[in-house]
Amino acid sequence: MDEDDTEELTEDQKEEKQHAEFVRMADQSLDRFRDTHSDTQQQFIVDAYVATGEIPVGEAFGIEEVEAAVVETAFSQHLDRNVLRQHGLNLQTYFEHVDEADYPALRRAAAKGEWHVFHGHAQAIAAARKDGSAYSD
Repeated sequence: MDEDDTEELTEDQKEEKQHAEFVRMADQSLDRFRDTHSDTQQQFIVDAYVATGEIPVGEAFGIEEVEAAVVETAFSQHLDRNVLRQHGLNLQTYFEHVDEADYPALRRAAAKGEWHVFHGHAQAIAAARKDGSAYSD
């Protein structure tokens, strides 16, 4: 697709194209990660991410900053596009109602691809927002 074709795309199509590119790059990074890290190394890095909210980067971890940023962006986009929107939420409205103490459990669910956890959580938040019983920070 050349530049002229890109200019003819709608905003939604451009957003979809950008999202697809992030997914492709994130998949490549995750595949490389699985191929170059032992199960023990993978678990260590996932545990660090769950505890801190940041993917450890640098030569010692065998992960480049750009790879971590792409994977984090792809996770966020997936959560927003494929989970939260279905419940009338976005990342901002969702996190207004999430207790920080729950972040590690949510990060672990994201790392495992357990998106059903987010669906259930988002559904409860959306219902509470609708009936006025939702809390926020």
